[in-house]
Amino acid sequence: MMQARGRGGEWYDAGSSLLNRPEEDVFDREYNPLYIVSLNEQGEHAASLRVLPTTGPTMLRCDFQACFEPCPDIASAHVWECSCLCGTADSTSPAGRATTIETSKTLCRMALENGVQQITGIYGKSMMRLFRRIGWEPNILAQTPAEEGALCLGLWDVSSLALRHMAERQILPF
Repeated sequence: MMQARGRGGEWYDAGSSLLNRPEEDVFDREYNPLYIVSLNEQGEHAASLRVLPTTGPTMLRCDFQACFEPCPDIASAHVWECSCLCGTADSTSPAGRATTIETSKTLCRMALENGVQQITGIYGKSMMRLFRRIGWEPNILAQTPAEEGALCLGLWDVSSLALRHMAERQILPF
């Protein structure tokens, strides 16, 4: 998972130098995040993401607050921050789309089971295509200027309806 993050993987926005991060950072080492990892049929990394509660240090608060004007300070027991989305599977292929959706469904399901109502995250604007493809699009709260890499701060609603919508997308013919 860390090696895939270091290589970037398909889900990172290569056009954004702001998202060019080391394989492992202080959030991995010091804040006990939750990781969701999907493996391919060979048992290798296919997709992963990291989750932190917003009641403690987050990438938004610690690293990206100055990038968004205005930047909301999101801190709630009912909101998690998702970061380091990384996919090594081609999300435009049937298997890759299934992996992407399954990873997102796992995040949504775990959030629901833990009383979390929303997920926040920072992502490259080009990622909106991926979110539309899986059927779980965020509400955009803020964006950086294009010359700074076109990053977005998004907020996803966590609900059984979101889970159902992703499940319906997963069974649609490609």
